[in-house]
Amino acid sequence: MSRNPRRPADRGASSLELAMLTPLLVAVILLVVQFALVYHAQHVALAAAQDGARVARGDDTAGWQTSAEQRARKSVLNYGPRLLGEPQVTVGGDGYQRWVEVRGKAVEVIPGFKFNVTKRAGGPRECFRPDVGEGTQCENP
Repeated sequence: MSRNPRRPADRGASSLELAMLTPLLVAVILLVVQFALVYHAQHVALAAAQDGARVARGDDTAGWQTSAEQRARKSVLNYGPRLLGEPQVTVGGDGYQRWVEVRGKAVEVIPGFKFNVTKRAGGPRECFRPDVGEGTQCENP
């Protein structure tokens, strides 16, 4: 076994490099997982807001706000109860438009990285609008 005289011995260099790069690789992987969970939490909030808005737009009773809020909360529990922490549902609208907003906190994988998620869905109230005359707006219940 002969050694190359021009090249110094570099035994253990690979182990040292791996030891130095491992924390960086773990941090990158955790960041990817964190942002994937935030992205998924946004989809859960949007789906819950859309479910609540669907109820709000189609309900003509006086308690449409309660029905829409309950539907949005139930949807958060169905789609991702652990993905969206501390969910808050806000319902609003007027005689023509109705909307539902869902807020919450995404799962925290990396300590100190807190992400708030807010999604809103809504649209015009569904009601009968005649083709002729003054009936372009829905009646207020």
